[in-house]
Amino acid sequence: MTLMESGWETAADDFGSAEFRLDPYPRYAAMRAAGPLIRSERHRTWFVTTHRAVGEVLRHRGATVDSPFRATRVLFGRTVTDVEGAEHVKLRSLTNHSFSASVIPGYLDELVPKAVHEVIDALAGAGRADFVPAFANAVPIRVMSQIIGLRPENVRAFQTCSDAVIAFVDSAEPAHRRAAQEAWARMRVLLAERIGELRGEPDESVIGQLLRAAADGKDVDDAEIIRQVGLLIPAAIDTSNRLLANTLHVLCGRPELLEAAYADPSLIDGVVAETLRHEPPIHSTVRIWNGGELLGVDVPRGSLLTVLIGSANRDPEVFDAPDEFDPYRKDVGHLAFGAGRHQCMGRRMALAEVTTALRILLDRCRGLRFAGPAPRPIEGLSFRSPAELDLAYAS
Repeated sequence: MTLMESGWETAADDFGSAEFRLDPYPRYAAMRAAGPLIRSERHRTWFVTTHRAVGEVLRHRGATVDSPFRATRVLFGRTVTDVEGAEHVKLRSLTNHSFSASVIPGYLDELVPKAVHEVIDALAGAGRADFVPAFANAVPIRVMSQIIGLRPENVRAFQTCSDAVIAFVDSAEPAHRRAAQEAWARMRVLLAERIGELRGEPDESVIGQLLRAAADGKDVDDAEIIRQVGLLIPAAIDTSNRLLANTLHVLCGRPELLEAAYADPSLIDGVVAETLRHEPPIHSTVRIWNGGELLGVDVPRGSLLTVLIGSANRDPEVFDAPDEFDPYRKDVGHLAFGAGRHQCMGRRMALAEVTTALRILLDRCRGLRFAGPAPRPIEGLSFRSPAELDLAYAS
């Protein structure tokens, strides 16, 4: 069977187009219909399309992140997201415990609420704001900067640098690469300065814990700390901020659901969970295949696999009425945080942060709604969220 006879190339033809970036879901359906694994010569990749196939590839030992061509490897070098085996176990163990709400004193009682209230205080009286920078971006950077151990005066600089890094990961065009490299250079300087400040008396932050690990003789030096923390900043912030923005977009686009959430704040848990399935912040990731049969197809060694998480989360074989938004849906296993050994280590903390932030926001800001008749849509390729979220509210 040729590629054209199978419909593979046609199904994947407009992947990444302007139309796709606005609404990928009809194209995902066509790609799933063409098969769980489809080859695109145009995009020089194999697309993994169904829920079962995506889960299998993310867990498969033959599908590796260890490639010199991954954007994060190009920028940061060897970090926890780009290595396998013993090296991955070592790097993950250094920071894994730092991303558990249960081991961070006062995480949900003090740290997150304090950050959220400070952000909302800054909005007080305005009655209208772009909630992407003013809320969705502002809350996670405040929370994570404290956990990681950044200086408060450097938070804005790290947010700007993080944005440049994510733009490069999403689209590795030359301009994005240059901006990300410049941002990473600035981040390295700031992190080196912070390491110097904390070295004599390490605190409980991620940087402090890594410094203690180095002092205890573990195989981690300043360069390693800078690489791992440099990656953690955008990785820890970007999912939470996009999830906050997407959830607010979903709620404001469904006024009856928003009113229900105002009346019953416990509904927020289901709204956030369904947003992760229905409008996930991250739609795709990549792996390199080590060779051999995959999903019934002989895939050559070194082939690029584009793993479509956004498609998996709308698979009708797993989710009833997958294109409908249902906050009461039973959890049947969305893949928004990935799966397997590289599953997002901070997923539970991110969920706790986002649900807490939204409950406080609804308690303090009544009457949330789109401020204009034509709100910016949720859009993007690998990373999807509204570019702006102009909302009005009772001040």
